[in-house]
Amino acid sequence: MKKRKIPLQLCWAPNLQREVRVTTVGSARALVENHLGLLAYGPEQVRVRCRRGAASVKGEGLALREVRKDALIVTGRIDSVELGHDPSAG
Repeated sequence: MKKRKIPLQLCWAPNLQREVRVTTVGSARALVENHLGLLAYGPEQVRVRCRRGAASVKGEGLALREVRKDALIVTGRIDSVELGHDPSAG
């Protein structure tokens, strides 16, 4: 069976510097990878520290479904994801 080659546009970009990566599934779930810890947690915002600032998931009824050392899953109604850059952080 011949193996198909995946187009470059569909491949994940290499993440050699362990930058934060936020992947959303619809408006109900977000996976935040390579975070450095929680800064704020509430039903309307989850904010995590990153190498170069902070990442925020905003919405309603937010909850942490799973928390690991370098990744977490946020569930609820997700309205937006914001990446804030802090020049002094990285």
